[in-house]
Amino acid sequence: MRSVVRRYVCLVLAGAAALAAAGSSLTLPAVPPATTGASPTAIAIATATAGGQLVAAGPPSVTVTPVEGSTGVLLDTPILVTAVNATISTVAVRENGGPANLAWASADEGAEWIYSGGLDLAASYTITATAVSASGGETIATSGFQTMSSAWRLLTTVLNMSDGDSVGVGMPIELEFNAPIPPAYQQGIIDHIAVVSDPPQPGGWYWFDDEDVHYRPENFWQSGTRVTVDADLNGVDAGNGYWGLGNWSMSFSVGPEHVTVVNTQTRTMQVYDGDPANGGQLLYTWPTNTGKTGFETINGTLVVLYHAPVVLMQSCPTFETPEACTPGGSEYYNENVYDDTAVSSDGYFIHAAPWVCWGDTCSDSYYGPGNSSHGCINLSTDNAVTYYNWSQVGDVVEVTGSPNEASYNNGEGDWQTPWSDFVPGGQDIPPFALPPGSSPTVGVATPTAAAAIAGP
Repeated sequence: MRSVVRRYVCLVLAGAAALAAAGSSLTLPAVPPATTGASPTAIAIATATAGGQLVAAGPPSVTVTPVEGSTGVLLDTPILVTAVNATISTVAVRENGGPANLAWASADEGAEWIYSGGLDLAASYTITATAVSASGGETIATSGFQTMSSAWRLLTTVLNMSDGDSVGVGMPIELEFNAPIPPAYQQGIIDHIAVVSDPPQPGGWYWFDDEDVHYRPENFWQSGTRVTVDADLNGVDAGNGYWGLGNWSMSFSVGPEHVTVVNTQTRTMQVYDGDPANGGQLLYTWPTNTGKTGFETINGTLVVLYHAPVVLMQSCPTFETPEACTPGGSEYYNENVYDDTAVSSDGYFIHAAPWVCWGDTCSDSYYGPGNSSHGCINLSTDNAVTYYNWSQVGDVVEVTGSPNEASYNNGEGDWQTPWSDFVPGGQDIPPFALPPGSSPTVGVATPTAAAAIAGP
């Protein structure tokens, strides 16, 4: 049998907001050269040595952008501190009057520092930067600015797991956003989400549509792996006026490796502790009944999504045909079905079917020869209870022999989608981006909460 029951998961606030001021742009221009914020006497002349090193011929100069007095600053605007003929020695950051912990990236041998991790909504920032020249000359620059204050489009994220869950080796990480993410912004979103596994495994992202992106390892998770997902979405522009306002983190562990193989032609279900391709132990071989012609069970690599002790299965809302909607019709049913293990978000279950399977056997004497379900995988009550209690969310279920190939359209697609279509990544959030012309990041420092001072 097949039903329209689907899973629902917890809501996780990633946060977002946007500024709707007339004429404002969602595309951040390059940071302009700063002309304010430095000491009036900090005008220097530099000469180049044969080795290309700059030698200060005057007092050091240091500037901060956004410039003093800026308002309505977009949340993804970087804070940039630049020194000429000097090295930046300290940077103090205060947000709304209190110290702020910001991760700074340094470049150009300490002559340039940048923070681009996202700003908070409706916040006031004060930056005080000190630069020192090779001769000991010192200058200080400050800048105070305010970020955008409107928050009328919130980006939220729904996950398919909760923090602390234990799942099977086939479980993908699924993120669903509350708004379509334009293609030009999709890479920027996943660039701010780190998936770190211990032990490490390569993985990647795939956008099934503009609101749903999934992450999975190249191969099944290793049993015993611990996975942490860190979303650094604060201040991230998601397009169409949606912004990230916060960060979130979630961890899960991977339990024992369970693999089940269902053959719709031989009508058998084999349950393994471990992967049979790698010597997994066969625990059970059970007779089963699967989808009949026109209602075939989906074929491919599925995963257990949830368990339900009872599901009301109804043919009419599922198929919407006269045969399914007329009581007494050839495809009509409306009844409670017990011991249900979901293997698709589109209504396919492994469940007890005492009307066709009993004891240790399944019979089609009432329905005729061959498979007779409406797509579900039928077991005897005893076997269905055993599987219900033994299986875990994320277990692998391999269905073979059916012409109805599983895909995202019928509820599954993660392990049917070729690995080459996934975008590698997720092991770490990329380092802060630097403006054009800057040298690569050479270090990261974080101001302490007490003093809000960062050093190179």
